[in-house]
Amino acid sequence: MRDSVRTTVPTGFLTVAALTLSAIPSSINTYERLLVWAAQCCQSIANGQQVNVIENGGNVPAAQVQVAITADNVSRFIVTAYVPLDEGALNSATAKTWMAAKDIATTTPHSNLLSN
Repeated sequence: MRDSVRTTVPTGFLTVAALTLSAIPSSINTYERLLVWAAQCCQSIANGQQVNVIENGGNVPAAQVQVAITADNVSRFIVTAYVPLDEGALNSATAKTWMAAKDIATTTPHSNLLSN
């Protein structure tokens, strides 16, 4: 069994989930694979959580990975995620932009995502 991907780390009033880098499957060797894997993990931990994106437009999944053939006849992953963010941290002079991302959930992704 690989290392747990998400653990709960208390920081002040917020509960933050930490990613154990050694839990990323070794076959992920491109940014594209990393993106799809991370989005699938977010979809898994969101566990049906939904977000209201457009007023009166109904809710959509907080994170999802779909497969479609686009107009150019190429099979593609369609990756959508609505990740909450800390607006105060977004414009930090010392932290990278991605550090403003807040957790969707603090659960562990399904075990099938944690191996090659």
